[in-house]
This record gives sequence, structure tokens and C-alpha cells, in this order.
Amino acid sequence: MNIKPEFDYVLGKEIAIDTGVVSTGNVADTKQYYKVLEVGKGRHQYGVFVPTTAKVGDIVIIQKQAAEGDTPPELYARGYALFMETRIMAITSEGEING
Repeated sequence: MNIKPEFDYVLGKEIAIDTGVVSTGNVADTKQYYKVLEVGKGRHQYGVFVPTTAKVGDIVIIQKQAAEGDTPPELYARGYALFMETRIMAITSEGEING
């Protein structure tokens, strides 16, 4: 895939995380985990450049709907997402999630 995000956008691939939580259709279904594949350089805010803090290889947690509007449907259907860095709720690593 040859997609390079601009500004503070992040390209990620959804990953399944075994949290040991049984989904009831409520809170457990509202978060998604993505492995960061590409990141933009950052954004300008109030005249100051703010670099992107997410890095390739990070595992990020976002709200389930955070990427739907910005991601082309054909990518979203294949498990990829394009979302603004400000939509990231947490950044971690795969080792910390799995054990």
C-alpha cells in the first residue's frame, strides 16, 4: 500500500487484541486498536508547528467511529484506517498489550 498521510493524519491497520473481556455489545465494542503504519509530519496550531507524536509501529487506541468519516470505504473494509492524531486516546506497544 502506498499511502502517505499528510499533516497530523495517521494510517493504521486494525489489530485484534484479546483483552479477556466478553463483549456485551456495550463499552467493549467502542474501542479499536490499530498498528501505526505511516504518520504525517504534524500540523500548525496558532502559528506553531506541532509534530506528530505517534510513531510507526505504535499500537493506538481510538473510538470505533473516529476513522469512519476520513477513511475511504475500500480501505476501511480491509481493516485500514486514516484518522487524525487528535483522535488517539492512548499510545502503547504490542508487548505491553499482550503481556
